[in-house]
Amino acid sequence: MQAVLGLLVLVLFLFGAGPAGAADFYDGKKIRLIVSSSPGGGNDTYSRLLARHVGRHIPGNPTIIVQNMPGAGGVRAASYLYNKARRDGTVMEQINWGVWNWQVVGDKSRGGQFDFNKMQAIGVIVIENGLIYSRKDRFKSLDDIKQSGRLARVGISGNQSSGFVLGNILEKLRGEKLFEYVFGYPGARQYSLAFRQGEVDVSGNVTSSFLDQLGDMWKAGDIIMLAQTGTVEGKKSPEFPNAPLLESLAKTRKQKNLVRATFLLSRYGRPYAMPPGVPAERVALVRKAFDATMKDPKFLAESKKLKRPVRPTTGPALQKMWQDSLAASPEDKAIVKQIFNPPGKK
Repeated sequence: MQAVLGLLVLVLFLFGAGPAGAADFYDGKKIRLIVSSSPGGGNDTYSRLLARHVGRHIPGNPTIIVQNMPGAGGVRAASYLYNKARRDGTVMEQINWGVWNWQVVGDKSRGGQFDFNKMQAIGVIVIENGLIYSRKDRFKSLDDIKQSGRLARVGISGNQSSGFVLGNILEKLRGEKLFEYVFGYPGARQYSLAFRQGEVDVSGNVTSSFLDQLGDMWKAGDIIMLAQTGTVEGKKSPEFPNAPLLESLAKTRKQKNLVRATFLLSRYGRPYAMPPGVPAERVALVRKAFDATMKDPKFLAESKKLKRPVRPTTGPALQKMWQDSLAASPEDKAIVKQIFNPPGKK
């Protein structure tokens, strides 16, 4: 009888210890939040905003420490998270926009460094409108670029930059070469500065970062908006009612498929994730904390002050998006490959 009671106590202890152990884990701990790009840009701004608030919603109130890890358009940070980061729930990362596409298109040198089927999605703060624009004193339209007899210089940090992706799509829609891509800028803030100083003619970004970094030039009428991807619902952004939607420039079925496939597989904002192997109960705690932060009045007040919109996507929904991307048809993968990794571009 005593043996049976002892076994019952042991079972109750083990079943009761699970959730409590997960909840107690973060007490006194630090979580390292890796940012996949350089300081000062949108990825960094959103991540530091999140870091200031999410700890309140995790049991034990861990300290969140932000670490920038730029390089290779986000590949360096994603590779670190997948291959080297601790698997105990003390490391999470802001994944750079569309970096999983290297896996989608089968790029072994970059996409072979991680597997997003095994990454553990935490959530997305916002999925934003993508923009490509020109200095008014250089070019006033895409036709103006063509008629100038020279290529417009576009400052970018890598193949995942908005200017590179949208520029390549525009060139394919028009069937002509328009841009010279100037690689080497660490992040959006640096190529926005190059645009401001006239080192480049054209640049790309998302709405909030564009208004933060170049809003004064836009307000002064010094920038021409060449195209926008539009909202998640496929409408023009209210800030740019006169800028053409990228989809409206697609005339043939093939061109419409190009626009559709590119953004179906890549446009997931600035997602956050943990590496494979983190215990499920800890991932669940951080997901719950992320969702709670997105409704936190203090977080929302600061995001409004920073002029950074919040339209969140949950971790499970993001996980499903990644799964859908990686399970895309060969036709869609071929379309994405020609945009993100065209011949001669690295």
